Amino acid sequence: MFQLTGDDWEPVTVGESDTSVYRRGDVFAKCCAPDGVPELAGERDRVEWLAGTSLPGATVLDWLESPHGACLMTTAVPGIPGTELPEPARSKAMHSLGRTLRDLHELTDCPFERPLESVIATAEDVVRRGAVNPDFLTDEWRLLDPSELLARVLAERPSIERGLELVVCHGDACLPNVFFDPSTLEVTGLIDVGRLGVADRYSDLALTTIQVHDEWSADPGPFLAAYGVPDPDQRRLEFYRLLDPLTWG
Repeated sequence: MFQLTGDDWEPVTVGESDTSVYRRGDVFAKCCAPDGVPELAGERDRVEWLAGTSLPGATVLDWLESPHGACLMTTAVPGIPGTELPEPARSKAMHSLGRTLRDLHELTDCPFERPLESVIATAEDVVRRGAVNPDFLTDEWRLLDPSELLARVLAERPSIERGLELVVCHGDACLPNVFFDPSTLEVTGLIDVGRLGVADRYSDLALTTIQVHDEWSADPGPFLAAYGVPDPDQRRLEFYRLLDPLTWG
């Protein structure tokens, strides 16, 4: 693992990444071992691309690489993550969240792609290795072998592929990755964009709506209305909600 110099870096323990994350003032440092360099470099490139658009986010400050791995340094995004918003603020925040995700999906000329074929291939590899994290599964899904869950995904795949709506997606559009101004409740930035790329818009909508339901205990209706899809395709939402937890491992 790449080691930072200096003793004033504070470790950040939230998140599910295999990298080590540190903060010093308004700078974040994400470090990885040699085998994680290609993935972290991909995240660096995505942060740089997003910073050149109209969407708020982090800015790359430095990239350090050695035989021990690499380190990506970025600016801190102001505000607080969506998971820390108090209950009275969440309804209003859903409107900003919906508009921001729609703005992201309306970006053009994205050089990164995340085709469904490659996402399913990742899920197949994770399941084959027995690396599915049960913490990411619902109580119902934990009762089944991951291979059965994957079989459900594969059975639905032809139908989903016929209705793909390709846009620039975040790839992990969960509330911890969206920051808000606690006063105005406007979105101040998107973080952890390592999976950003052209994909089906429902891959983002599925994660955000289930997060609003689970983390905020709220009806995602206001979010969906602000996004512009008040009556989403529930079958597609369920497909991506099942597929996503099979891709982490």
